[in-house]
Amino acid sequence: MKCYLVGGAVRDTLLGKTPTERDWVVIGETPESMRALGYQQVGKDFPVFLHPETKEEYALARREYNVGPGHTGFKFDTSADISLEDDLVRRDLTVNAIAQASDGSLIDPCGGQADLKKRVFRHVSDAFTEDPLRILRLAQFQARFEADGFRIDPQTLTLCRKMVAEGALVTLSKERIFKELEKALGAPRPHAFFEVLEAINAHKVLFQGLDPLGAHRLAPLYPEALPQEQFARLMLESPNADISILQTQMALPKTWIELSEVTIELSAEICRLPALTPEQILKVLHHADARRKPIRFYTAVKIATAWGLPSEEDQRPITQNWHRLAEQTAKITVNPAGTNLTGIEIRAAIEAEQLRVISDFDHSN
Repeated sequence: MKCYLVGGAVRDTLLGKTPTERDWVVIGETPESMRALGYQQVGKDFPVFLHPETKEEYALARREYNVGPGHTGFKFDTSADISLEDDLVRRDLTVNAIAQASDGSLIDPCGGQADLKKRVFRHVSDAFTEDPLRILRLAQFQARFEADGFRIDPQTLTLCRKMVAEGALVTLSKERIFKELEKALGAPRPHAFFEVLEAINAHKVLFQGLDPLGAHRLAPLYPEALPQEQFARLMLESPNADISILQTQMALPKTWIELSEVTIELSAEICRLPALTPEQILKVLHHADARRKPIRFYTAVKIATAWGLPSEEDQRPITQNWHRLAEQTAKITVNPAGTNLTGIEIRAAIEAEQLRVISDFDHSN
């Protein structure tokens, strides 16, 4: 069986990076012969198989034919006579169109190695326009690799701008838009994703209400920031954004939405903890549902303080004190056994004790 390592694994290895996953293309085989070799078929639109031991993906070499609008409007030909070069030239960018044989030799029909050296993202051919998802992939590649010196070829940007003007993005599914956003927000330079989209006039089409200037300020909050935390930060930077409108444009998970809403609504109070009254502090804790969802509350505190306070020295005591307040007030209970207290009276007794604990709280620790 002739198989070649392709795509991101080859690109990242040539850049001196450790690939996170490996994909393979297979030449001269059929679905029947792959199954006979013990590979498990998982692809429906075109045959993709899992290796019986490594579980890595092996795809039959293919040609693509555009038969309809959008990234789903493709027909695939996986005949056994399709060559490796046929498969490589249908890919999006030259740096992703390099294959590596088992002996380590490289097959590079599109000049990908030269573009890697130049640190440039360039489309392979005008067939790039047949799949609008490639616009978002290009933008998130820039977010991932800008720190390595990469830039987008001007002709590729012009092509993307033309695609946007012709309405190509309206065919993208909400799920695919979200997936590319998630990758970009987990990248070293998430702001580059939005800069690319703004440069080709795609920003308002895909992310209505998000402030471009706020997106440009979007840098990692802290080294371990997760994409959903970066999204909440982005919403803080975009006060005119409406999450309900964004939900119509991309498939935002419920956890992302809830974290953003809590962070937006409470960020001002979170950052000015020392100036709050006990009643205001308890209101924040109740509104955030900190007792039942402490992790979400702690995350919102971390995002709000990193966004709203100038230094770690200012952020640390605020963050620590909110944690302690949430923990101490969550422990308070009232034992109704042997009493005639109603549910409302029990809640009032708990709140009274919580207020006492907050009033006695030592902010200097």
